[in-house]
Amino acid sequence: MSKIILEDARKYLVNSLRGKRNGFETKHPWRKDWEFAVLHSLRVESYVLEILARENHFLSEDEITLLRLAAILHDIARLDRRENHAESGAEIAETWLRNHFEYSLESGDPARVREMIADHSNKAVPEQDFSKAVLKDADTLDEIGAMSIFMTGNWLERESPFFFFDLRQRLIDFELPFCDKKLALLNTDGAREILREKKGFVESFIAHITDELKADGDMEQILGMLRENDG
Repeated sequence: MSKIILEDARKYLVNSLRGKRNGFETKHPWRKDWEFAVLHSLRVESYVLEILARENHFLSEDEITLLRLAAILHDIARLDRRENHAESGAEIAETWLRNHFEYSLESGDPARVREMIADHSNKAVPEQDFSKAVLKDADTLDEIGAMSIFMTGNWLERESPFFFFDLRQRLIDFELPFCDKKLALLNTDGAREILREKKGFVESFIAHITDELKADGDMEQILGMLRENDG
């Protein structure tokens, strides 16, 4: 199967999403424009390859290409409708693939891509299909780690003199448990390994900011007095 199809799929994704807006995002401003959806999809494709590099798998090159196609196109309908975007995107992807006869696709290949995309949001149940499992895990891994530290800051009052203390505490109270929650949903050893590394990065960040803030017992006592006066 020609790898040209992957580049054409990326171009199709860009042209399909160009100019659209995310109407349901309220917390993270960079998620509102169509470019973010494109970049997310391309990162998911990269995570697919990273997971596969850590797995002992038996996928053929053609099967990997189909999996990468599903990753590139998995959110092509998300900006049109948040609910049921997986099924809508699956139909769009299958139609596009079937209309491009210049590609050396087997008759069942477009249906296989559709199957993977249609099911990618169903992450609550353990996935037995390896390709589907990799796609779901790759989608889960995005925006966890360094990105999630920035995203955590959007839930806080940026003008507050306690911003960095609040950031540290929210990472402890919410982000580390979130990592554990997502870890429990993953299907592949490769993805679990990547997520543990991401969690380790967040833990390291917390340790560094704790040191920089001098957030020991005495500082906590002083913070309590300051917050009381501030209130």
